[in-house]
Amino acid sequence: MSAPPPPPAATLYEVSDAGRLQLKGSSTALFADALRFLLLAEGKLDFGQIAKAMADVPEPLLGRIALDLERKGFIRPVQSAASAESDDLSSLDFASYVPPPRISAEEREEETAARKQEAQRTLDKMKEQGYAVRIARQARSAAKPASGAAYSVLVVEDEPPLAAAVRKVLELERFSARVAASREELAAELKKPPLPDLILLDVNLAGANGLDILERLRAHPALKALPVIMVTAMSAREDVMRALAADANGYITKPFKIDVLMKGIRAVLGLG
Repeated sequence: MSAPPPPPAATLYEVSDAGRLQLKGSSTALFADALRFLLLAEGKLDFGQIAKAMADVPEPLLGRIALDLERKGFIRPVQSAASAESDDLSSLDFASYVPPPRISAEEREEETAARKQEAQRTLDKMKEQGYAVRIARQARSAAKPASGAAYSVLVVEDEPPLAAAVRKVLELERFSARVAASREELAAELKKPPLPDLILLDVNLAGANGLDILERLRAHPALKALPVIMVTAMSAREDVMRALAADANGYITKPFKIDVLMKGIRAVLGLG
């Protein structure tokens, strides 16, 4: 019996609570490619855009992954004519972000309790090793670089000496490094194709808060799945909880050691 045809390219997916648990829980039963598909689906990308982002996976196999996730109740296909606009970055503006509507008091209480537990686990990891990666969001295998060559890391840091030092280290480690010192420069860099494979985002920027920027990234359909590691001197549980709420992929505390930085980057990119 022949395999079913892949879904139409314009198919969007609604991720269920069970699917989100696979992404945000402490563990997952999904294999690497299924987890990547689910993460991109949560980022509001349609099947065609997911196939483009997962070009290393044959489309027939990708179709079977989508069908399996649907059968398990992790996603539900929906159609949307607006999906073709989700790659548009021309109007990207980090200064005009409007937070989404607040959830109910009961839902907020449940989420807060769960994030307090995860924040404490994250703090324990940060105290032990200087960085932490959200295991369920960590890549289980390395995706191909967006450029097709070296992995690209966008360093968002407003201290020129530190930004220059991090850029130099990344280049010595055979990464392609880009630098932005403000939200305006970040927006400009994200409008230059291809997108970076990872963003290192300082929390305390001049005239901007990195956590506000992270929330804006997660609100944009084309950027929601972009891996982001927060770099911060703020290590109170409340700070970590806010980063968790905005779906940060990792946390590195300042001041950091170079080997700690590179371990965090490789973990998030699935490079071991």
